[in-house]
Amino acid sequence: MVNSVPPNSSSIVPANNQNVEIFSLIWLDQYVESQYIQNAENKLRSNINLIKKFLDVKKCQQYVEDLSPADRVVMIVSGGLGQQIVPSIHKLRQVISIYVYCMNKERNKRWSKYFTKVKGVINELDELVSQINTDRQIQRNLDEPFSTIFSIVRRSSDHKLWVIQMTLCSEDAHGLKEVFLHIKKQYSEEDVNLGTYAKLLWKLGKFNLAELYYMRFLKMFPPNDPLVGKIYENLCELASQTGDYDKSIDLHKKCIEHEKLNRLGCSIDGHNASHHIVFPTIPANARWAQHGVTVAGEFQNDDMTYQLCLPYSFCIDDDSQTMIIDDYGNDRIVQLKMNSRNGEILAGGGGVGTQLDQLNQPTDVIIDKKTNSLIMCDRQNRRCLRWSLSKGTVQGEILFDNIRCWGLAIDDQNNVYISDTEKHAVIRYTMNDKNGTIVAGGQGRGAALNQLNNPTYIFVDQQQNVYVSERGNHRVTKWKMGASQGIVVAGGHGQGKLLTQVSQPEGLFVDTSGTVYVVDSWNHRVTLWPKEAKQGTVIAGGNGQGNTSNQLNSPVGLSFDEHGNLYVADCGNDRIQCFSFE
Repeated sequence: MVNSVPPNSSSIVPANNQNVEIFSLIWLDQYVESQYIQNAENKLRSNINLIKKFLDVKKCQQYVEDLSPADRVVMIVSGGLGQQIVPSIHKLRQVISIYVYCMNKERNKRWSKYFTKVKGVINELDELVSQINTDRQIQRNLDEPFSTIFSIVRRSSDHKLWVIQMTLCSEDAHGLKEVFLHIKKQYSEEDVNLGTYAKLLWKLGKFNLAELYYMRFLKMFPPNDPLVGKIYENLCELASQTGDYDKSIDLHKKCIEHEKLNRLGCSIDGHNASHHIVFPTIPANARWAQHGVTVAGEFQNDDMTYQLCLPYSFCIDDDSQTMIIDDYGNDRIVQLKMNSRNGEILAGGGGVGTQLDQLNQPTDVIIDKKTNSLIMCDRQNRRCLRWSLSKGTVQGEILFDNIRCWGLAIDDQNNVYISDTEKHAVIRYTMNDKNGTIVAGGQGRGAALNQLNNPTYIFVDQQQNVYVSERGNHRVTKWKMGASQGIVVAGGHGQGKLLTQVSQPEGLFVDTSGTVYVVDSWNHRVTLWPKEAKQGTVIAGGNGQGNTSNQLNSPVGLSFDEHGNLYVADCGNDRIQCFSFE
């Protein structure tokens, strides 16, 4: 793996806007050489003097830690790598602000909200550039409050850092001189913000001004930000010190309310995240590379952990940067680190059988983060298993049996959805109801809108709408919650190669705008169908059956990572292909 790009690819470029202070930017992303990041870099160079790009967390962290204390850097990080590096570098004085550039804003807001230097979680390039420029202007405006307290004697931009030499307007007041020297020493050790000004004014006995700056500081954060509680605590103590006990009591109540809100917010976020459901917003004009890169498997059929045999489905865990693969032909579930060639067997792998440590042609696997486990379809054994991810687990437990399962989904209420190719239905199960409830089909095999024909893979969105790939009807249908019949959202015009058709549809994904992404297996391609579209658009494959980088061979599963990169289980080629988001 390349640790960072060559020096000539991160050169110093004079800023066009001479009013922008000199500072550098570090970009950490495993896809830092992709076209969409290069486009972002070009747009940022008008305001950035130095850009350094890294693929590796350790190398990036070492670079930041080795910077001079006088240096100042802005960082852009991907969601997965940011989650690894931000806790380590957040307190470094050199880092003045951090931006998380990702596809899934909600997920990355959950972990980043505890780090105050994270100024934004952004998935649009123009928004990223705009926010960086806006935040730099805000930082310059922070100098303004000094004019009411200090006389600014000198400014220089030596060593890429604004040096401010100040004298206190009331410095001749003998009682304040020692305090001022102490505060001025503090400024050399920590970043300056409105809270710092408030603290300074409080120490100088300027209680009204201190309250004013704390209130201004308070408006900079959302209600559930952890810093809000700390600001309320300071205001409460300040009011008590000035003898305004009624205000102090009111502020103390706000502290308690904020603490309750923050606990509730964390509980809700954690519940939604526990099932590892990702609903990224993908731009309407999104494009993917036409040539894929093999990220798992080769062309040989063997049972080594870095080889695959007829991979059917997989899921990506952005939190741990791993891919969990349903290795159908080897009767096992394997886990691979992203960008790694080696794997680990998580379930099965001991040969075909009916024991709880064995699988027989598994067809789908999903992650349940709430229980730290996998749920899988053990098709030929007619059962659905849960397999703990805890170390030392050697066998699974039966969740549901007597079912000809194929595809799986889980919603944020912890309901499990299973497609049954024998009943031609999709059944929703709760952990307390082993019989389940039919939510799609169940009226026998057929082509009517209240029927399904050999349903395979399924997808459940945030409104609990169920999307079903019907292999036998060559269509994808959407079943709204409580509906007695489905709506055709892809295909439905018979088997064929036209863009209005799909042939043996398999893997499914639906983004937040309602765009359906479907594996058109027998046409060896992946197509997307915007909401209410009459035909699809090919986004991967479509160049005939084959094993070159722009071809697929009877693909089955698909998924996206937090960057919007498309992954396809290229079943007939025994590999997983990645098509980079452009």
